[in-house]
Amino acid sequence: MAVYKLAPHTFIKEGVFYFVRRIPVELQKHYTSNKIAYSLRTRSVAVAAARAVRAASQLDEYWFHLRAQDSELPGKHMLRLNMSKQAASPQPDEPSLTNNQLKLSECVATYIRLKGCGKPETFRRAAERSCGYVIDVCGDKGLSDYTRKDANAFRDALVARGMAGSSITRIFGR
Repeated sequence: MAVYKLAPHTFIKEGVFYFVRRIPVELQKHYTSNKIAYSLRTRSVAVAAARAVRAASQLDEYWFHLRAQDSELPGKHMLRLNMSKQAASPQPDEPSLTNNQLKLSECVATYIRLKGCGKPETFRRAAERSCGYVIDVCGDKGLSDYTRKDANAFRDALVARGMAGSSITRIFGR
C-alpha cells in the first residue's frame, strides 16, 4: 500500500509500474479512451514516481491548453479586448471593417482610446468588463446586429449570475 503513495498515478502489474490517469470529462472528446495508461518500464519506486510526476505534469499542461482553446473560455470577459489588433496596427484611427461594420470589441477599444485619456485604470476595466459580459452571452457582433432578443438574453444572464439590480443598471448604462 505504501508503494502506491510513493508513486502517484501508478499501479503495479507483474512487478512493473504503469502510469494511469483518468481523462477529464470535458476533454474526453479529444481522446479515444476515457483514461491514459502505459508502462513506465521500471520496477523501481523512485524512478516510477519521477516518471509519473513528469507525465502528470505534461498532461496537466496540455489539458490547460486544450481548455484554453475552448470557445466558451471562462473569464473571457476579463480579457483585454482588441489589444492584439491595436498592437499590430500602427494606425489606430483605421479600424478593421467587416461587412462595413465594427464589432463590439473594436468599438469598446476605440471608446477607451478616445474617452479614456486621463481617466483612471478602473474606467478601462469597467468598460471592458461590461462589454465582455455582452460578448460572452451574445457573441462579438456588429453593433446593428444586436437585437432585443440579445438584450433580453443579456439581462437574463446577469440576473442568473445573481447580480444586484443596481449592478445590472450600471452595466446597461455603460
